[in-house]
This record gives sequence, structure tokens and C-alpha cells, in this order.
Amino acid sequence: MNKITQKKLNLDLVLKDIEKYCYSELSYDKIQNLKYINNYDKLVEVHKENEEAYELLRKYPNEFRLKIYDYNTSVKKAKKDSVLSEKELFYILRNVITYDRFSKRFDSIKIQENNSYSSLTKYIEKLDNLEDLERYLDRIVDEDGYIRPDASLELKNIKADIIKLRNKSDQILKNILRANVKKLTEAIVTKRNDRDVILVKPEHKNDFGGIIHDESASGNTFYVEPKENVEINNEIGVLKRREKEEILRILKEASEVIKEKSNELLNSLWNFSQVEFIFSKMNFCSQKGFNKQNIVATQEIKLKKAYNPLIEKELVVKNDVILDNKGNSLIITGPNTGGKTVILKTVGLCVYLTHLGFYIPALEESTVGFFEKVFVDIGDEQSIENNLSTFSSHMTNIINILNNTNEKSLILLDELCSGTDPSEGAVLSIALLDKFKELNATMLCTTHYPEIKNYCFESEYYKNSSMEFDFEKLKPTYRFIIGLPGKSNAINISAKLGLDDTIIEEASALLEENTKENNLFIDKLSENIREYDYKLDYLNKTITEIDEVKEQLDNNLQKYEEYKESLYNELSIELNKEIDAKKEEMLEIYRQFKDSSSLKQHEVNEILHKMDEGKNNIKLARQLQNQPKFKNSEIQVGDDVLVLSYNQRATVLEISGNTLQIKMGAMKLNIKKKEVRKIESEPEVATRYISTSSVSSKKVGIDINVIGLNTEEAIREIENYMDKVILQGYDTFTIIHGLGSGILRKNIAEYLKTNKYVESFRSGGQNEGGMGATIVEMK
Repeated sequence: MNKITQKKLNLDLVLKDIEKYCYSELSYDKIQNLKYINNYDKLVEVHKENEEAYELLRKYPNEFRLKIYDYNTSVKKAKKDSVLSEKELFYILRNVITYDRFSKRFDSIKIQENNSYSSLTKYIEKLDNLEDLERYLDRIVDEDGYIRPDASLELKNIKADIIKLRNKSDQILKNILRANVKKLTEAIVTKRNDRDVILVKPEHKNDFGGIIHDESASGNTFYVEPKENVEINNEIGVLKRREKEEILRILKEASEVIKEKSNELLNSLWNFSQVEFIFSKMNFCSQKGFNKQNIVATQEIKLKKAYNPLIEKELVVKNDVILDNKGNSLIITGPNTGGKTVILKTVGLCVYLTHLGFYIPALEESTVGFFEKVFVDIGDEQSIENNLSTFSSHMTNIINILNNTNEKSLILLDELCSGTDPSEGAVLSIALLDKFKELNATMLCTTHYPEIKNYCFESEYYKNSSMEFDFEKLKPTYRFIIGLPGKSNAINISAKLGLDDTIIEEASALLEENTKENNLFIDKLSENIREYDYKLDYLNKTITEIDEVKEQLDNNLQKYEEYKESLYNELSIELNKEIDAKKEEMLEIYRQFKDSSSLKQHEVNEILHKMDEGKNNIKLARQLQNQPKFKNSEIQVGDDVLVLSYNQRATVLEISGNTLQIKMGAMKLNIKKKEVRKIESEPEVATRYISTSSVSSKKVGIDINVIGLNTEEAIREIENYMDKVILQGYDTFTIIHGLGSGILRKNIAEYLKTNKYVESFRSGGQNEGGMGATIVEMK
């Protein structure tokens, strides 16, 4: 990035904390070295990438595990036949796993959404298949970044022998401690020179033979390695050396494998780091509240509710800015401290952020055009070293801008031609503005010179603009107004503050006539703008109130429909109960009079039939309520219709005058329009309900496999799985974590101890996975 421009626009402050939004150091380094994009096609492509990443972050927050490590140096070491460390292999393994998981999830989403995500896909497709390397590294490196105890048969045997000797040593030491309590200062085992020793009183230091490794500062304790343990510790020392040699052999072998895969690893890292970099940028924009902008090839800017992100949210004022090189270059006039420079920097920030590949602090409907270059002259740049005054320094900068600008340039000038005689500064400013107009550059400029207000009124290229000032409160509002020049309020403010009336009158009389006329015109225009803003606010509030009333009416209508449905259901239940009761009553009457000839069988059957008809009428009413609704609009190809003669649904294939060709089931028929009715589309609620039900009906297995995950990942998977277990109502399930070094099993046990839903847990039995599994009983 251009460091000078970045500093002038305070871009360095806007991006100051971006590191905490980056998923890795790789993306932070890329952001630190960003270049201004001065190619339109490249700019459009970058923002297509942004759009896809932003959409994925919005739809699937916290789902993508994008943290990667920069293993460039490690791979280059391997290419030079250097031996990589355990941690270096671990970082490579974590990256390879991340590539694989992201790729699979990304492909799944593309299929699920039927969306190509073409801009991100071009990077993902270039990732190499490293599944063999992943399996190899996962076999020798554990989840904490150390060589696995079973990485080789030799290492496994060595570690087993060390464990046996240590167990033997522990038993010997326990026996010695029990038998010699009175000779010890404390009955514990500790370490000296990486050897197991006991704490012996000075008078008994020679009673145990062996080796005296150390004594305490007070001389009251000697650290003795008993002779029974010396030989065992020597054997352990030999095995430890063999263990280190075997680990070194494994590391050398792994480094050779990395060397063979170096090109694929470097290629995959570059492509995936591009994806991670795009996601990091969008994570920053999302967290900061920056929005997507429209990118156009022309040199225009249309910012909606733009603001400077360095101003506190409670104080910031958001403004609309319209700027181009076709009659909307803007000159901001008015007194100091009104916010002119803030507007200048806000526009510069939005353009510069856009061309660095970021979103902007403005509403999403904002537009930022393409500018090959942004020239900025802001602040007092007088140079003691070069003996330049403020004016000279600014003019040197402006000359440089004139020599390098064109119609695709954006120029931001603060206090044009300040620091010199006002009369000369005004005419020089007008001459420069004419030259920039001739070059067709897009201009945003601030100035104090009142002559430029008249110049803008007469110009078809430049427009006046200003920062609003609240005369009653005697302070600026920081609202940006296009079309209205700023004016000095010095005389009015002085009168408001209580300056003597005679002084005010004399100052007013001395004010030039044309200045008075301009001020009257500006006051009238300002009054009209305030009236317009008031009416606009009133309309916006009215629209908001209408929307609220409409929402309330929609809610009431929905509640009415729900109430009507509940009433119908209650009535239906009551009527059914009544009908069933009457039916039972008639059956009872029939049984009582069965033997008499006063009540015939067919008469009873007829009464029962009428009862059932009553119940069926209720069902029929419900069915009619749910019948498809018909439209009176014109039938078109693709519409669904009801064929009256068949009472069947069909789809319109072709239309010829008053004749339709329809598809009804497997049949195609020609039929007149008057014989069908157009059906409204089916409500979406039912579809959503069905899909939700189908999801909830899925069953969860009775075990979860977390082998290969680190502790944090494993706990997260178990938490998600336990939610499903609780929903399904299972009493028990199994966690398969493997043996490994035992760290994962221990950490899972610690987590289960604190989980309020867990009743108890234990290691698996002989047929349940043994120490490689944990059986969990739920409350």
C-alpha cells in the first residue's frame, strides 16, 4: 500500500487491529503487503471472491476451520535434507487435514445449494490430493504434536521395556521406603540428574549403597539412588538413548516423505492461503459492519449513509455523497471544525478500501467506480529540511498531481491554495480547478475562498457543497449538504454571543453587497433544504408507522386464522363425541328391543347411517377448507390447473387460442380453457414443515469415533453428539478414542466428570473396545 496516502486517509488506523480477525499469520502478512488494484477486471474478480466468501460466512458462521500454519520454511528445509522436528510435522499434518475437510465441506455445499462458487473453486480445485500423506503423518504424530508411542514396532517395544523397568523400579523403591522410614527425612521419591532418588538423613547416607547425587543446602538431606535401583536406572538410560535414536530415525524418514511431496505441499499451501486470506478480509469487514459495494467501470461514487469508522458509533454522523467527473465534482466550503476534512477522508477511505479488496463503511446500495489512481493532499506538510512553507509544500504536491492525473483519477484536496494571500489564492484555485476540469478528473475539494462559491454556481462541472451549522446551538451538525455552499457565520455568532450592536451593525455595513446577497440566497436555500429534510423525515416516519400497522394486521390475521382453526378442531371433537354417544345410545336401544318387533333392524341401521353422515359432513367441510384456491388471472404455460370434468390437477404444456394442451398424470390431453380453473401455488409452510420433520426423524448411532482429533476438536464433537443422544432418549453410548498416549482419554474423562447430563462413565470391557473406548451412562 502507498504508505503516505494510507497515513493521510488514516487507513493505517482503520486496519490497525485487523490481525485479530485473520485466521493465520499468512493472511495478515498478505494484508500488510496489499497493493492498490488499478486494473478493473482484477478489481471485479477480487470482489466476486469477496462476495462468495461473505455469503458462506453469513450462511455457515463458525463452520469452516480455516486456521493454517506457514510451513514454507519447513518444506524448504526438507528439500535440503534437513530433519524436521515433531512440531513441524504436526503443523504440516494439521494443514493437510484442514485442506481435506474444507474441500469436502465446500463440495457438499456446492451440491446442496446448486451453486458453483466459481471464484473460490478455482483455488480449491488446485489443491493436491494429499490423503496418503495425511494417513502417514497421522500414524506417526499424535494430536498434541509428538511422535506416537507406536509410530514403529521398535519404538513401541522400547517404550514397553521402559515401562516394565520403571514399574520394577517403583516397586523396589516402595519397599525401601516402607522398610527404612526412620532413616529418611521424608518417605518420597524424587528426581536428581534424571534419576529416581530417596531423601536420606545424613547419618544413614551410606546405608543404601548406590550413588549420592546431591545434598540439601542445609545438609540435613542427602539424595541417594539405592544400589538396587542403579542397574535398573542404567538400563532405562540405555533404552532412553535408543528411544531418541528411533525417534530421530522416524523423523528422518518423515522428512524424506515431505521432501518427495514438497511441490504438492507448497502449491496447496499457496492456493489454500488465498482462500483463507479472502475469508480473513471478509471476517474483518463483517465484524466491523462494513458492507458490499457495487463496482462499476465509470468514475462515479454514490455513497449511502457513509461514515468514518474511526469516529465513535454514538457520535458519528452518516452522510450521502454523490461524486463523478460528469458535472458532480464537489467543492466543500464553510468554516473550520465543521467536518469538511472528515468527509474528504471518508470518501478517500471508501475508494481506497474498495481498491484494496475490502467492503466499505456505508450501506450496501452504495456504488464505487473504478479509479486508476487516488491523489491526496491533506494536512500541513511544510518542510523545515527543504525550507518549504505550507503553501509551497501544498503547491509542490499539486504540481505532481497535475503531472500524473487523467480522467480515471480521483483527487482529494484539503484547503486548496491555503497559506497565501487570499486574493491570489482564490484566483489561483479557480485556475487549478479549470485545469483539473480540462483533464476530466473527479474532484473533491475543500476551500475557504468565497469567490469559489460563485465559480461553482456558474460551472457545469463543479457543484457547491457544505457542512450544516446549527446557528441556535452555535455548533456544527456534521451533516453534508450537496448544492448548498457554506458561509461564515462570524457576524451572526458574535451577535448571538452578545457583541455590542453598534459593532455588529458597522461590520454588516462594511460587508460587500454581493456577499450580503449571497448570504441571503444561502440562508433561503438552507431554509428550503431544512424544510425538505423535515418533510422527508415525516414521510419516512409515516412509512415506518404504516409498515408497523401492516405487520400488526398481518399478525392479527394469522392469530385469527389460528383461533378459527382451534375453534373448528374443538367443535369437531365435541360433535364427534356427541355422535359416538348417540350411536352407542341407539345400539343400546337396539339391543333392548331386538327381540320385540317394535324396532326393525333396517330402521336402526338407517339411524346409525345418518349419525355417520353427520360426522362425515364435518370431515368434508375441513377438506373443502383445504381445497386449492383458484385465480382469475390469465392461464400461462407451466401453470397448474384443475380439470373440472375429472376433478384432477394438471399442468399446462401449450396454449393455442382457447385450447390448452395439458399433462394430467401420464396422459396428455387437449381441452378448452373454460373446462379448467387456474390454481394458486401451494403454500411454502407445508414444505418447510415436511423438511423439518424429516430432519428430526433421523436416528443417531450409539457410538462416536473421535480418533485422530485433538482434545478441543474431540470435546466439540462429543458435545454435538450428546445433544442428539438426549433428543433420541438414549441411556448409554460409547466414545471411541483409541489408546494413543492416553492424553485424549484422560481429557475426555475430565470433561465427562463436569457434564451435568452424565450419570457415570467407565472404560470399555473386553468386548467393548477396552481402554480405547469409554462407556457413558446418561442421567
